[in-house]
Amino acid sequence: MQRRTFLAAAGVSAASYRRVLGANERIGIGIIGIGNIGVGQHIRGLKALEDQARVVAVCDIYTPRLDRGITLTSAKGYHAYEDLIADPNVDAVIVATPDHWHAKMAIDAMLAGKDVDVEKPMCLTIDEAKEMVRVARQTGRVLAVDSEHMAHGIWKPAAALVGAGVLGQLLWSQTSRHRNSLEPPWQYAIDKDAGPGNLDWDRWLGSRPKVPYSPERYFRWRRFWDYGGGITTDLYYHHITPLIHVTGRGFPVRAVAAGGNYVHPATVLEVPDTFVMTLDFENRHTMVCGGSLANSVEVPIVIRGHRANIRFFGPNHLRPSYLQVEPEGPFEAEFAGRIGKAGVEGRWVQAEGAGGGRNFRGLPRAQQEEMIGGLLGEADVKDQYDADFKKNPALGGDPVKRIDYFAMIFEARGARQAAQRVFRVDSPPSESFHENFLRSIRTREKPVLDGELGYRSQVAVVLGVEAWRRNKVAFFDPKREVMVDAPPAP
Repeated sequence: MQRRTFLAAAGVSAASYRRVLGANERIGIGIIGIGNIGVGQHIRGLKALEDQARVVAVCDIYTPRLDRGITLTSAKGYHAYEDLIADPNVDAVIVATPDHWHAKMAIDAMLAGKDVDVEKPMCLTIDEAKEMVRVARQTGRVLAVDSEHMAHGIWKPAAALVGAGVLGQLLWSQTSRHRNSLEPPWQYAIDKDAGPGNLDWDRWLGSRPKVPYSPERYFRWRRFWDYGGGITTDLYYHHITPLIHVTGRGFPVRAVAAGGNYVHPATVLEVPDTFVMTLDFENRHTMVCGGSLANSVEVPIVIRGHRANIRFFGPNHLRPSYLQVEPEGPFEAEFAGRIGKAGVEGRWVQAEGAGGGRNFRGLPRAQQEEMIGGLLGEADVKDQYDADFKKNPALGGDPVKRIDYFAMIFEARGARQAAQRVFRVDSPPSESFHENFLRSIRTREKPVLDGELGYRSQVAVVLGVEAWRRNKVAFFDPKREVMVDAPPAP
């Protein structure tokens, strides 16, 4: 009802359509939220694309930030976002506010005939994400969820390999995100001059609980449950989204979570500083995402299947430079044929780290026995050893013969590993997320992270957060598209 009233007053309707852009005409962009992301990512990013788009309007409820946005862009400034989206010069809107405002601003902009790029996570709740997708379908607007990682080119060949069945039945994947610093997370500077005189606190709070003005909540809002979901919504969203896309865009249906405030107390950081979640998906595979705001060691990105695996490499964990597809041992003979049928461009190389095994014979005896114990834990090796031991009992009592026997096994494995070839795919050239969004506006193609995919990622992060906060398993029914208290029916 509030949206309909606003739209009528603004002289637009749900059926309104943005002005038709000429082939060489620049797209008019309005940015809501002129904080660190609004300036550092969006204003500066769009300045590099001035031949395609220009920032024509900016909006913020904190006057110094609004003034900064006007100075940097020479755009028209607005205090109320409703006025920005009613501006006829605005073709598309970027929502770069705290999470609790994402849904309402994006929905109002789409109903006003504007295409939308909303910062990740796409919103605060599952219901909000569902409504955003519904409005995008209703209005025909482009709805993009901004994540530079999803614009990276490596995910396209990865999805093609999985879609072609190269990995066989998917089993589980892993990814992570870590940070560490001397100060607590999100220790953004607080402007001493900020206050009710130049900051519209009530408007900033919006639908969230009414509390007295708090500079800590305004400048460091990511620390509080009222406005976001901590590391899960702020960072994990970037990393689980490509894996959800590559593995078939299914909904997560079950989540468990662990972690806590191990370094930074809840009096400073309401959200946990260390968090691990495990998600089961409707298309039958599991995803693990973990990390910490108090440690910097990342977990490699891996997708595991019954027949083969994909591992991602490169100096930048956020944007891998290449991937390798590696067969599982029992399926090596068919591996090359499966790669050929997938039709993905790449090259055959030696397996990463192949041929670098230890010299088993030169290791201390205790270490040799430890390795032998591990080897005998494999059923096929144990069966063969038992058969050979019956023929030659000295394998159990003569140290030299015992070491020779197992050394030959290790050496044969090393030779096979050195000869193994894996399929490497280098990341193709990548456009930036801004470039992709602008192209989607002109062509009406779906962006690389469209609302439908963003919705699935939103369900994932919300399930993880709810599992941790409730200290219980969280479930989602993909048919009804709601959280439920018990596993949904198959």
